[in-house]
Amino acid sequence: MDHFIQLVDLMDAGAVVPFVGAGISASAGFSSWKDHLRHQGKTAHIPSNRIEALLAGGDYETVLEEIEAIRGREVFINEIRDEFSRNLTIPDVVWRIAEMFTDTVITTNYDRLLEQSFETGEAGGVQVINGLNALEQPDPKKITVIKLHGDIREPKRCILSKNQYDEAYGNGSLNMHKSIPKLLAYHYKNSSLLFLGCSLSNDRTVQVFRKIREGMGEEEAKQHFSIEQAPESLEEIAQRNAELAKLGITPIWFEKGRYELVESILSLAKNELRHRGIAPQRLPVEEPPIKLDMDLSHFLGDFIDLMPLLHWLHRAVPQTATRQYLSAMQRVFHGHSFATRQADENLRMALDNLLRVLSNSVEFDGYAHGKLSVAFRCLQQYLKSIGEDNHLDDDFEWNIYELLTIPELQLETIVANKVDGSFDYHAIRLISALLQHGQKQRMSPKSFCELPSAVNHEFGDYISLALSASLGVSVPDRLDQIYTGDIQSLCEDAWNNLGKPIDLRFFDRVKWLFAQILQ
Repeated sequence: MDHFIQLVDLMDAGAVVPFVGAGISASAGFSSWKDHLRHQGKTAHIPSNRIEALLAGGDYETVLEEIEAIRGREVFINEIRDEFSRNLTIPDVVWRIAEMFTDTVITTNYDRLLEQSFETGEAGGVQVINGLNALEQPDPKKITVIKLHGDIREPKRCILSKNQYDEAYGNGSLNMHKSIPKLLAYHYKNSSLLFLGCSLSNDRTVQVFRKIREGMGEEEAKQHFSIEQAPESLEEIAQRNAELAKLGITPIWFEKGRYELVESILSLAKNELRHRGIAPQRLPVEEPPIKLDMDLSHFLGDFIDLMPLLHWLHRAVPQTATRQYLSAMQRVFHGHSFATRQADENLRMALDNLLRVLSNSVEFDGYAHGKLSVAFRCLQQYLKSIGEDNHLDDDFEWNIYELLTIPELQLETIVANKVDGSFDYHAIRLISALLQHGQKQRMSPKSFCELPSAVNHEFGDYISLALSASLGVSVPDRLDQIYTGDIQSLCEDAWNNLGKPIDLRFFDRVKWLFAQILQ
């Protein structure tokens, strides 16, 4: 409790800067960095005992180096992009961080959870500083999110490989004149860092902090904190205390495995600050929230993901838009939303992985083979679950041609024998259309092919069913003649701004329109 009060005292003084690690992103559903490396290491056929030994020693960079050597840099980057660009629900702990720290946040994470949590305020109020530009001058009028190792929106500017870590931190030994070590030194010496979701193992950032601490000698150091799970034994606690003390870090323990307690501890700190009269208060609500039979917030984000695709509903998608259209569709089937939750999970995952392949590149490379293999296995699991013949137990290394053609023939039989209008039926028809497109694309490795009308048609049927079942309405361009023009305009804006941060004014326009329609 003494350590907790010390932390609150420093928060009261405005001296604390949060340092956010992969554990916070894991609470949203992202893989931890260890688990992601395990997955890529397994795919690269690196022996699991070697991977575990390297990870246990904190030697993540060797794991990175070996994976990249086997799979190639492009495949490695694509896997990271696929994992950390997912649009997941922001967890409570991230909202709490955004509520309590409104000046500077430092993170080693590639995802955008922090920016998204801050961007719910005034548009343009967040400044993201990439680690490669670590000494960029912060804008005092904005919240600064320092992404030490890069932003997933620009995967080629992320620090991922051992060579890139060497370039950023020094090759062989730390170079404290590099921009990232200099920035870390500034905050270590001038702020009280609060480590959240950080393992604080022997990675480069820890090495920087250790070197700074050793170089300070008798100079008075700031007190830093880490909220982390307690080791199981008293001996391990003593050992961990000693390790952290060498870094100038004071631990605040929570029960092992109870990661939700990180948010609880921050909530207690907020309450203590409020008691002192300085905690940030919620902005007053000027207008009562919209009251509907269905809470609009439960599906509005999901619907916004659909809107770029609805722009092309009942219209031919031009060849120049193929990649963008398929990428937008993949985003829909990646998560659990009102559009996907009623379909079989294996079919959803098959669509997710198949769309990753078709939207990623015109060439069917190692990345494509890996994702098609996942889609193939998901389809075989689905077929087994409904009692159909399948290849789930066949231990073959299927080639790309087989991965595209075999499931198409299997699904064709099901479609011919079963017409029931269910979510699964429409998902199967969409998968079949995409597999046929994939076969055509495979023969055209120089450019993205024009989508067959069947893909757009089947997706339209699937979405019509989802909207009808979840919202009780027909397809958006027939919701209400009064609002047809407004809906089409919003969907066009959504398409034209696909991939860009959502403007709050756009969000408000969608919310207002659907409040009118659903009332």
